[in-house]
Amino acid sequence: MIALITIYQIYQIKELDNKIAVARYRTQQLQKDIAVVDALIEVKGKIMQRMEAVDRLDRHRTVWVRILEDITRRVPEFAWLSNINEVEKKPARKADSAVAQDAGDRLTRPVEIRGYSFTLNSLANFMIKLMRSNFFSDIEMTRIEEEEFQEQRAYRYELSATLHYLSDEELKKILEKQSGPDLLASF
Repeated sequence: MIALITIYQIYQIKELDNKIAVARYRTQQLQKDIAVVDALIEVKGKIMQRMEAVDRLDRHRTVWVRILEDITRRVPEFAWLSNINEVEKKPARKADSAVAQDAGDRLTRPVEIRGYSFTLNSLANFMIKLMRSNFFSDIEMTRIEEEEFQEQRAYRYELSATLHYLSDEELKKILEKQSGPDLLASF
């Protein structure tokens, strides 16, 4: 009886050893497939990142043209811009998040505007004109320094503001409210 059980267990051990060998062989084959799948997933991730970047650029492509046209129309004589930068958003407070929800899908970003002015009046004029813009809000003077610029006295300034990316539909509504349908037809 013991000999019979021993022979049966030896047979089962051989069967398990064969199954282990088959499983190891299959694992080696699948390792190659797993490596290929991992590489494809990595490539897909990189492609998706690039597509997102292109999509973001495409989404606001015309907006930047309108923003730059708007700001150049507002720069008065004896003043000029040297830099416009988007700034990283600071963590929102609860009150700020409520305002962001009211704004709907409108995208806003903080910006810094730097430049020079020969007179304080032209700088004040520029700030007032920016305040009337539909693209900028919360305009604040963050720095102003008097310095020599090409043998002239000039004021180097920095402004902070909130930039609003207006969609075509939002811009049309604003223009319609301000000027009526006549100006809208030229848009």
